[in-house]
Parts: sequence; structure tokens; C-alpha cells
Amino acid sequence: MTVQQSEREFLKSDPGQEPVIVEGLFRANPARVFRAFTEPNEVQSWFVPKSGGLVSVDIDLKVGGKWCFVIEKTQEKQIHFEGEYLAIDAPNRLEFSWRHVQEFADGTREATDTSQVAITFTEAGKATEVKLRHEAIKSEDARRGVGGGWNGCFRRLDEIVST
Repeated sequence: MTVQQSEREFLKSDPGQEPVIVEGLFRANPARVFRAFTEPNEVQSWFVPKSGGLVSVDIDLKVGGKWCFVIEKTQEKQIHFEGEYLAIDAPNRLEFSWRHVQEFADGTREATDTSQVAITFTEAGKATEVKLRHEAIKSEDARRGVGGGWNGCFRRLDEIVST
């Protein structure tokens, strides 16, 4: 029995464990997979694992540059992920900080503590091995959510870069 792409399991760490480890082999070269993580129109196509997509994607791809992926935006609030780039070695490595944020119409803001994501892109024949490590997530529940989120995102990423 073969595993369908949509059923592939990319989460390698136990759910809720620190750090969250997600790995996959993608049928594309490292430059193509790296672009999927760093170009707004590419990120828009795979980042949210559920149906639908992001409201907007802003990327300033330089060390110290900021990124922001808006998940939901209403008159009452905006929910997004944000951070800044800590290391960029295209197409081999990418590191950035990460926060989940809710901003409300009254100007108040709720944000998680900052965590860190490190991703390597390694050529493996005609494919690319991607290893993602997301660490410094404070709670087990948050780690479970992040792990499930990255797993779903990698499923969509696999569909996008492999076509």
C-alpha cells in the first residue's frame, strides 16, 4: 500500500516535545524549495495547511529584515505570525524568529514569547532534504499546535514544489 502525498507524515519529534522537528524530501532542487520559503507568492500557496490561504505575506529577506504572514483580518482583530531573519545562506539555510500575534482594533496586542526556526535545504540527488527545527516554544500545547501546523504546511509544500 502506498502513502498518498496528503497523508505523508513530516513531523519527526513526538507531539508536544521540545524542539519541534519536521523533515521531508521534496522532488525539487534546493533553490526551488528555498524560494518556496522566501518569496511571498510562493509562501501564499502553501503556508496555511487548511483550505484557503493567507490574507497577506510580507517578506524583507535580509538579516534583520522582518516578515509577517497574516492569517485573519477583520475589523475587530488581525491574527498573524511575525519575526525577523537571523541568518540567510541561500539556498542552504534560513533562520528566523517567530511569534504568534493578535492585534485588536483598540490597539492592544497579544503575542507569544519569541521562538526560533532553523531550516536547512540539502541536495539529495534530484530532490532536496528539508530539516526544520522550531525551538523555545514555551508550552506543550503550543508545541503540539506548531508541530501539527508545520506538518500540514509541509504536505501542501510537497504538492506545490513537486509539480
